Amino acid sequence: MDVLYEESAINHNDEKGQKIYKILNVISFVALFIWVVCFIIAILWIPNSCNPSEENAEGFMYIWSNFLIFLGIALLFAAFWVFFTVLKNRVNVNYDYIFVSGDLRIAKIIGGNKRKLIDRIQCDEILQIGDVDNASFARLSASPDAKIVRLTPNKVPDEGKFFMYILLNAGGKKIYVLEAREVLLMNILRFVPNRNVLENDYVMQEKKQKA
Repeated sequence: MDVLYEESAINHNDEKGQKIYKILNVISFVALFIWVVCFIIAILWIPNSCNPSEENAEGFMYIWSNFLIFLGIALLFAAFWVFFTVLKNRVNVNYDYIFVSGDLRIAKIIGGNKRKLIDRIQCDEILQIGDVDNASFARLSASPDAKIVRLTPNKVPDEGKFFMYILLNAGGKKIYVLEAREVLLMNILRFVPNRNVLENDYVMQEKKQKA
């Protein structure tokens, strides 16, 4: 039987993040505009000749100095544009988890509208899965060859969710940390070929909350 399950990890400061994203987006656009304008002006200042005569040496140096000034400004604002573009893509980030019959797709949502596929995981690629709060995760994360990738914008899980980890062997050990409901875990377990993939010390979330 086919299964389709989808949920999202929404930033707890999503409203604030959207405002900051809009501000940084405007700043990056202004930096881009100044960069392009200064670069065009710098191109227009390129001297027609690279071998000036003694008579026009002073004018030739004036032209070159203006070219270098506008080129320097263009490069400076190009750096500003790159910096603010990278920064804005970090302040307003959410994640989508879509599970379709043995296929888990993880996407990063930037600025509320830009979608970037992070990974597509097949259930037979999963080595271990469980709860970040358990000792199994502590042992796995202590391994020097394990790379932890957090795929949630929050430090504390939302109500009804928990931090779930997925251990993969993709060019080395990789541990994805997701913020999801237990329903996602149960759906994944229905399709994994290895029935021992669930950590030994896993506790159902309902029991965990009552403890």
